[in-house]
Amino acid sequence: MRPVLRRLAVMALPVLILLVPSGASAFPLTDCTLELTSVDGAGLPLDTAIAGAADSTQADPFQVDWEGTVEWAGTTGSQVIKDSSWGVSVFGIPTPLSGSEANEDGTVDGDGTVDVGVNLPLRMTGLFFVAGSTSGSGGSCGGSGWMRLIGDPFGSTLFWLGLVLIVLGILALWRGYLHSSILAAFGGLLLGVGAAATLITYAAMFAGQWTPLAAFAAGLFIGIVVAVMRPETAATTSS
Repeated sequence: MRPVLRRLAVMALPVLILLVPSGASAFPLTDCTLELTSVDGAGLPLDTAIAGAADSTQADPFQVDWEGTVEWAGTTGSQVIKDSSWGVSVFGIPTPLSGSEANEDGTVDGDGTVDVGVNLPLRMTGLFFVAGSTSGSGGSCGGSGWMRLIGDPFGSTLFWLGLVLIVLGILALWRGYLHSSILAAFGGLLLGVGAAATLITYAAMFAGQWTPLAAFAAGLFIGIVVAVMRPETAATTSS
């Protein structure tokens, strides 16, 4: 039984990666416009992005400094959106960046400045796929794009968190192989999360916006395979 499982594991992993679709190729927005300018910690212009242009792609992401700011200006065009709710997601996962707005004056344009580090839970560097939308009475607006937080990975909390999770995952896989199927599966889960964090930090998006999910799934798959291939489990299956 064990050689069969081993062959299946070797075959399934690359198939999983190949089936994952690639990431977005531009900075699309629907029913609205947006212009972004990032400024570094010294107050110097860093990068710009305009909705609809070939900006904020995976190959040419919008660069942002943790210690800097992002200036924005946008319009909803002919739409007067009132009593709206808005939210931001990263790699498809909703974030605490959300809220609502009455817009009693019926404005269709706006601008402002956002402090980057203040709105992030951890100090990090890496490549991120960000999407946002707002909708309410009168219309909606949504868009997505790639953002690159510049800086030294070794100064990133995300990098060290990923490294710790990978080490803990490998140890749990080994201990699980010797003693517990549940521990082995949990080790695979830790390995997957740690690998996702590391890939983000080093901008290694082999499967586009789905890379973190693919890394997590691959780690969990490894954990399940190790759990099934445990000597005790193999012996029980054979009998």
